[in-house]
Amino acid sequence: MLFFKELLAEKFKDKPFLALYNEECHICTATMKVVVRMAQSADARENILVLLGIDPVDFEALEAGDHCRPLQVARLLNHFGMDESEVTARCPRYSRDLGNT
Repeated sequence: MLFFKELLAEKFKDKPFLALYNEECHICTATMKVVVRMAQSADARENILVLLGIDPVDFEALEAGDHCRPLQVARLLNHFGMDESEVTARCPRYSRDLGNT
């Protein structure tokens, strides 16, 4: 039986896979933090989303870990006064998301 880290190490030997992996978005700590913060603000959730122009369906996808829109995560982090640099400086999709606004 192989452990996940062994499977991952084997896959990372494949250069095309590694390149694809590095380009993909993975749930980051910034996303998890903002989802937790929104859960703590459940009573104001709808107002926050309206204020920031975020579609509730998009936030539900983020919350479920189905789809992340880095600009929305950055907006939410900024709204809560949290550090957005994990998204703005390190997210592989952030600059592409900027180009789609």
